[in-house]
Amino acid sequence: MKSADVKKVKGISKNQWLAKALELLESSGFEAVKVEQLAKLLGTSRSGFYWHFKNRKDLLQHLLNYWAQEYTSILIDDQDMTNLPAGRRLLAAMKIIRNENLTKYDLAMIAWAKVDPQVHTAVRKVIQMRLDFSREIFVKLGFTGDELEMRVQLFTCYHTWENATFSTEDEEQYLRQQELRYQMFIN
Repeated sequence: MKSADVKKVKGISKNQWLAKALELLESSGFEAVKVEQLAKLLGTSRSGFYWHFKNRKDLLQHLLNYWAQEYTSILIDDQDMTNLPAGRRLLAAMKIIRNENLTKYDLAMIAWAKVDPQVHTAVRKVIQMRLDFSREIFVKLGFTGDELEMRVQLFTCYHTWENATFSTEDEEQYLRQQELRYQMFIN
């Protein structure tokens, strides 16, 4: 649909602004995340933006929090996940990370973090949350020392970069490899 054909939409929620800002960040970089562009993409006026945000800087701060919540905290704070035995929790996390595409915006965030110290700090905090999440699982699986840290780092790194690096067109092959990775992590 051409931008001229987009009808003005009223009542855009804060989360809709943030979700669109993440999409724009991923496709065009943080410099492109501007009020005018977001309003155009959402088919609304700029005035709706100011109902939710003070200015672009406020939007960008909320964007960092939104990304951390929607793409990390949603998994690691899930009580159902917390109550699973460690092995099942690890496999469930592997599946949820992929199926919900929880790392979709990681590369864009990492690129943004390279040019903004505040974003760098926020990204490091999210990465630390992910490391702590996987560390807790591997501790419960009985790993310690270097064996523990290797698994924690490998798990976190692999799942951050998996979608961006590897083709997953063959679902059966993917599921076989996922099971092999799982066995590698727990043995």
